[in-house]
Amino acid sequence: MSIKIYGASISPYVRKVRMALAVRELDYELIPVIPGGEDQPAEFKANSPLGKIPLAHIDDIFIPDSSVILAYLERARSQNPLLSEDAKLAAKALWYEEYADSQMVSVIAGHLFAEMILAPAFFQRESNQEEIDLAKNEEIPAIFDYLESELQANFLVGDSIGHADVCVGSPFVTMHHCGVQCDASRWPKTAAYIERVTGQAAFAKIIQEEKEMLAAFGVQ
Repeated sequence: MSIKIYGASISPYVRKVRMALAVRELDYELIPVIPGGEDQPAEFKANSPLGKIPLAHIDDIFIPDSSVILAYLERARSQNPLLSEDAKLAAKALWYEEYADSQMVSVIAGHLFAEMILAPAFFQRESNQEEIDLAKNEEIPAIFDYLESELQANFLVGDSIGHADVCVGSPFVTMHHCGVQCDASRWPKTAAYIERVTGQAAFAKIIQEEKEMLAAFGVQ
């Protein structure tokens, strides 16, 4: 299976796909693309009609959207499937993906990361402290509350890392880039879960690459 992923490594949606590929032990090439940026590859412009990342080129087809890419990989029956064959468990995992993509990314990437990291380092403007405080004091604690009530085992669905954990784990990497942690005294299951997922050996190279990229822009 020949795989190319077009996108910016710091994107939680690109990271989600990269994490899924890492768990599946599939090799791929990452081609840097910034949404709205200049010098985008012609094949990206032609095959990402919304101009969003990631875009995948797998064998002979282009696939936009992280959720669709993961769905294709599952149906292609490559090694190490991430979704259960049990319909109920699969539906549960897909719900967590929707929760991560719509709520968690909106809060952690859209409010916290955008204002703490992107605003000063990339957009050369002052951070909106109100949005940062909202994320830290209300929105992220609400996410922790929800996951604390959901977690019954080491992983969200099943007894090993799977689809739900890849999707939920990706925005938590973004959170860690901002220096925000989950208070283990208040949310013990969630704190342990975050460390368990983001600490997976398969993700170490991805996270280190992101740290080095941010450091190059003066983000420690």
